[in-house]
Amino acid sequence: MQIAEPGESQIKEACRKRVVGIDLGTTNSLVAHVVDGTPTVITGGDATAGDDAALVPSIVHYGADGVVVGHRAAELAAEHPRDTIVSVKRFVGRGLRDLASQRALLPYELAPDDGRMVRFVVGAGDARREITPVEVSADILRAVAARATAAVGGAIEGVVITVPAYFDDAQRQATRDAGRLAGLEVLRLLAEPT
Repeated sequence: MQIAEPGESQIKEACRKRVVGIDLGTTNSLVAHVVDGTPTVITGGDATAGDDAALVPSIVHYGADGVVVGHRAAELAAEHPRDTIVSVKRFVGRGLRDLASQRALLPYELAPDDGRMVRFVVGAGDARREITPVEVSADILRAVAARATAAVGGAIEGVVITVPAYFDDAQRQATRDAGRLAGLEVLRLLAEPT
């Protein structure tokens, strides 16, 4: 009989898989994996667009041409602030009542309160739609996971995502949901130092 700490066997199994760690940050995100026992941050992308850096701005633009994440989305924020979501982590797992004191300062159009999570209204005309912070976070996770897939030479089989230590259960669950929506197997959420 083998005795292990709760979750330890899952961690040992994860070491045999293509697993990456994602720091889903308020301002920037990054992805890393272990190479020969050493954690290594993954860079990648288009150097001309500034995407070769390790940090990916946690900014998502929803436009007529689709979803844009990172440096290019940051450039679009000044011209299209209503359709470019920044600092989405501040909205994860929160309702409109949680944002009452900040609402007038936000550049976003928010959908009417229905007692659920905050929803951003993006686009215009036929392209107008509502998106949740979970969907925005999923777009960021999808972008950094794509970097990892290219770097490790195959599909990512699992992720560990950092969350602030102060995140409550709703915020932690919303982060897990974002990972799943991005098509990732979330092995664990790791509390980052505050």
